[in-house]
Amino acid sequence: MIIRMKKTLTILIVAALAFFIFIKEKDARKETNPLYHEAKAAIVLEAETGKILYEQNSKEALPIASMSKLMTQYIVLEAIADGRLSWDSQYKPSTAALNQPRYAVMLGMDKRKTYNVRELFAAMTITSANDAAVALAELVSGTEAEFVQEMNKKAEQFGLTNTRFINATGLDEADTNHATARDVAAIANELLEQYPEVLEFTRMTDFTTSDGTRLWTTNLMLPGMPQEMIGMEGLKTGYTEEAGPCFASTGIYEGKRIITVVMGVGVEGSDTSTPRFTLTRDLIDRYVLNE
Repeated sequence: MIIRMKKTLTILIVAALAFFIFIKEKDARKETNPLYHEAKAAIVLEAETGKILYEQNSKEALPIASMSKLMTQYIVLEAIADGRLSWDSQYKPSTAALNQPRYAVMLGMDKRKTYNVRELFAAMTITSANDAAVALAELVSGTEAEFVQEMNKKAEQFGLTNTRFINATGLDEADTNHATARDVAAIANELLEQYPEVLEFTRMTDFTTSDGTRLWTTNLMLPGMPQEMIGMEGLKTGYTEEAGPCFASTGIYEGKRIITVVMGVGVEGSDTSTPRFTLTRDLIDRYVLNE
């Protein structure tokens, strides 16, 4: 009887220890997961092969903020390739372009002046100027509303069933642009594959406008910027209150082009910029460089 009780007690102790070890290992996995309580969605993609190196919640449609401009870039570059536009095409600011929300990032166009496509594209790409995005949409399609139809049509052509655009900028309105992390990565991949010249702009740390103003990139991970990462070449940051901090990046690491997307990155305090870059670096270190 005593021997049987001792055996039972031993079994219970061993089971308890095994359960404790399991819980500790589970907690350790959570602690080493860079996205645990840090972002709503993310993906790491090997561009050439399409191999997914890491993903979390990558199929849920979420607000994408200014990562929307990846599609705007694609359609503008397509229009240039088709001959509908040229880099020197001129634009006179419309009321719609001039009357963007006060909180929005702007090139700050003068209604009395004209601007060429190259300056508008640089402003949209490098500093995320929303008036420049609207201007480019109008140049391509006549109105932003017609351009948005083209954006959604292009998303359908790419097979993106969970992507929906309502504007060319990504700004929150009564509604906002939505896509999954997988879809954002797919748009980025299509953009880079079809129009690699976009990298000429996304690699730039700054540019000077036609009125002599020097504007800086929102991508602080580019070489020469405060949070530089060797190999980083772009691609597009985003932030609105609804979307939270977002970032679609691309770079060459160990000879391979990598695309990452982080969405709804958690923040502490007022710094909405650093966390998305810290998380992107962590993802590349862990799942690409294996550091």
